[in-house]
Amino acid sequence: MAMTHRVISTAVQLFAAAAMALGLAQMLGLANPYWAAMPVWVVHQVWREDLLLRALLRVLGTLAGAALALGLLALGPPDLVIALVLALAVGASAGVAWWIGSVMSYGAFMLGVTLFVVLLPALAGPAFDISATPAALDRILCTLIGVVSVTAVTFAFTPVRSAPLPPRVTQGRIPAALRRALFCAVMTAGAAGLVMLWPRFDVLTGAMTLTVYPMILASAPDPRPIRQTLLPGVAIGMLAALCFLALRTPLRADGAGVIFALTLVFLAAGAVLRAHPRTAGMGLDANMCFLLLAEAGTWRHELADAFVAGLCLLAATVLVVLLSPVALGLRGPLRPAPPTGETPG
Repeated sequence: MAMTHRVISTAVQLFAAAAMALGLAQMLGLANPYWAAMPVWVVHQVWREDLLLRALLRVLGTLAGAALALGLLALGPPDLVIALVLALAVGASAGVAWWIGSVMSYGAFMLGVTLFVVLLPALAGPAFDISATPAALDRILCTLIGVVSVTAVTFAFTPVRSAPLPPRVTQGRIPAALRRALFCAVMTAGAAGLVMLWPRFDVLTGAMTLTVYPMILASAPDPRPIRQTLLPGVAIGMLAALCFLALRTPLRADGAGVIFALTLVFLAAGAVLRAHPRTAGMGLDANMCFLLLAEAGTWRHELADAFVAGLCLLAATVLVVLLSPVALGLRGPLRPAPPTGETPG
């Protein structure tokens, strides 16, 4: 009974925070309002100290990544140079995050994420009507909205830490960090190449997947629990996005309010999935993929485009799942999964 009460309470908090973030981003007319709901699913933590620190590090990492991305683009280098710098920077971010090995690693992780979120569409050139500066500012504003929303809603209900921090493994961290950095750099270079060769929405979706999931796995203390739930979570998120888009189309004439109400239904289902201990891991991936494919709060792509993009996302996830055991040297006893709410991504 106590567990049921906790799940319901957490789900209500997450739903309220995600709905608040998405609604505020839409009211402000931001280009990618679904970005504002994304921090809700990952900034929420079991302990209050981790919640506050993760919120701060997400903002700082996003600011640093956006500044570096815009600084690089201001120099006007060729696309191949941008792709090379991006691959090295993402690899370094993942490697540093692994080397830090604590909640403090989240800032380095978010720096790398923001870099590819800004630079990968820029590599697509005129095929995307996206300017890097507005995209970076949009990312910053959405991050602030999402972080403030989840912190404001969940802070009072998040207890002060009552359990000791897990010990940090120190043996062999530098070689392991370099190995993880190399894996992420290679995958990011491949993703950048795909975007330059085929500058399309579906290819960009797959390219971002080829970048972010290696980062998440490489920076996690033990990636195997995440790897086990990755593919089911992505599949659930893809199906949810396609169902949302199929239901949304006939409601277009009814106005934005009806479509927002439909979005809330899917956010509520995602909040329950994320809040339950047995489904928390796949719930995180499902919510992220739903927001990305459905592009909640916008009307940019139709169902057919999202379907092809979903297939690219799914194929990229399968590739990451298949390559990661060898690339990251995943062997030995499985470490216990973190408590609900403690997530590396």
